[in-house]
Amino acid sequence: MKLLTAIQEAFPDKSQKITLENSHLKLLYSNLTPDTREEVIYRKNGKSVDKIIEFDIATGSKIKTTHYDYFNDKKIRSVDEFDRKTGFKLRTINYVLYKSVDEFDPNSGKKIRTTNYNLKDETKISSVQEYDIETGKIITISIYKRDGRTVSIVKKINPETGKITSWVNNKMTEYQPVEPAKFSKSSYNDFKTVDSKEKENIAKLIDNLYRNNLKFEHI
Repeated sequence: MKLLTAIQEAFPDKSQKITLENSHLKLLYSNLTPDTREEVIYRKNGKSVDKIIEFDIATGSKIKTTHYDYFNDKKIRSVDEFDRKTGFKLRTINYVLYKSVDEFDPNSGKKIRTTNYNLKDETKISSVQEYDIETGKIITISIYKRDGRTVSIVKKINPETGKITSWVNNKMTEYQPVEPAKFSKSSYNDFKTVDSKEKENIAKLIDNLYRNNLKFEHI
């Protein structure tokens, strides 16, 4: 027995050790719960995935929606990201034709910026559009050079009229458009009406002129 005990101590059973370790790991991970859950929405055919919505388990709020291409549900069309507390959309990443990122104001949920990337290289920025929160219209357009990092032209736009108010190129020369000429409105209040007696005198004068009975020096 002493010899058997010595052998067991010198060469312990590895299978028993692995079993204990595995049971310990299972016990450790069984207490953990995921932070989010996913809901898969299929199209009418019941096979193609339309979108996958991700929810926060603690709050139940939507935090992410992934939209898939209509013809290929393995290809992502766009991704919407939401604020966990307010539920407002924070960002939308579009992959249709070219990559673009829409950013939204976390307090109002309105779009404030769109970053467009190069068609051939999505790591390079081609242009950036900034929006007026009140009207939702574009107020600034920044056009980038081919390197995708250097700004070439910045245009300022009036959100009410949609007209360019100024632009600055990469040489830091600013252009101010010429203001259109302002015309004063005519007022007809200064004109006085002619009374009937004056009308008769004018009529007689014209009649005499045509009859050559009155010369111009007598007028």
